[in-house]
Amino acid sequence: MNKYKLDRYEGAYAILIQEDNLNNELSVLKERLVAFAVPGDVLAIEFDSIGNFKQVERINKAIQPLAKGVEKA
Repeated sequence: MNKYKLDRYEGAYAILIQEDNLNNELSVLKERLVAFAVPGDVLAIEFDSIGNFKQVERINKAIQPLAKGVEKA
């Protein structure tokens, strides 16, 4: 499986950056990821023989900033 960081959503696409090669960007349809992934998440993606998603797994959730007025425990 390849590791990608979800960089951002741009229009109808999700822009992924390969973890081991920061110059390698992959654009996929946003609808494939928007239900469970937010920008900053690291995803493990397995592709089939023609390049379609075979399996996608979120392996690291993005760290969300604290809401204003909320203190760390």
